[in-house]
Amino acid sequence: MSWGQYLFFLLLLAALLLLIGVSAAGEAGGPVGIGEWTPIKNLINPHVHELGEFSVIEYNKLRRSNLKFHSIVYGEIQWLGSGTNYRFVIAVIDDQHLRILSKYVARVWENVEVGARSLDGFTPINE
Repeated sequence: MSWGQYLFFLLLLAALLLLIGVSAAGEAGGPVGIGEWTPIKNLINPHVHELGEFSVIEYNKLRRSNLKFHSIVYGEIQWLGSGTNYRFVIAVIDDQHLRILSKYVARVWENVEVGARSLDGFTPINE
């Protein structure tokens, strides 16, 4: 096999593996493309649950409120070069207002490689 044929074979193999990886990730709710928002299929995943709780805890610290995490109603994920964005609709219980169940849109950024997280938004949904 000549050097050119060997190089062509390696490039073809790399392209095939990339296509297989993207297809499998899309089926699992994983990254379809950098920057695209993708629905999270498993909202009861422990990591997703942890991020939902994190968003409520951080909001409580910032606003000195007493919301209690209840559940994640909907979620989306966006892969970036610098980490991952999450957008959730979260149901919370407000202990200060007669235990009313309310919904909020929370935005969380995370970079698991360096162990960093931040709450980028927490907005009530008026229904």
